[in-house]
Amino acid sequence: MTLLVLARHGNTFEAGEEARWVGARSDLPLTAKGREQAAAIGAALREAGLIPARTVAGPLKRTRETATIALEAAGAAPASVEIDERLREIDYGAWEGKSTAEIRQAGDGDALAAWEQENVWPTSAGWPSSRETYLRNFLAVMESLREEPGAPALLVSSNGLFRLLANAIAGESFASKMATGRLAVIRLSGADGVEIKGWNLSAEDFPNRVRGLT
Repeated sequence: MTLLVLARHGNTFEAGEEARWVGARSDLPLTAKGREQAAAIGAALREAGLIPARTVAGPLKRTRETATIALEAAGAAPASVEIDERLREIDYGAWEGKSTAEIRQAGDGDALAAWEQENVWPTSAGWPSSRETYLRNFLAVMESLREEPGAPALLVSSNGLFRLLANAIAGESFASKMATGRLAVIRLSGADGVEIKGWNLSAEDFPNRVRGLT
């Protein structure tokens, strides 16, 4: 059995700044709040006794910074972060860099709602890659971690990719967002067992929610 901890990167927009859809082509660094969230992730891992044996992060600044800061706060070696291109965030096509209001004004309100509420892939937005490609890449990374049973692993990426994974595991009705700085826990067992044991957990709640899973 292997525990896989998922961590969404910290904030990339300042308080009061209008959030925009930033994906594969928007390489934003963490804000001061985002760095605090990353440190809180590490503190939660340390309190839970889940110091990662392996940490894999997407290639963008926000995921690399989150992983490095979290490992340092957890008391692990931040230099051990593995960068994997397969965890690069979704390219949001015509939505990239736009606010939610701008997307609605452009006539994509229904597609936006369907994606956010039901995980329906928005074909009108011109996302250049497919759901299947992103999911296949993510699952390949996850399966590589199954090969090292026992020790926990940390995966740092984005809400969009995490939702695709959860949707594949829990079914089409599962469309719950992973907020910035939040965590999830996946239990890998046997040759192909995959089970969500916690989702969208705050750093404060995480230690109590994962006790007894190891």
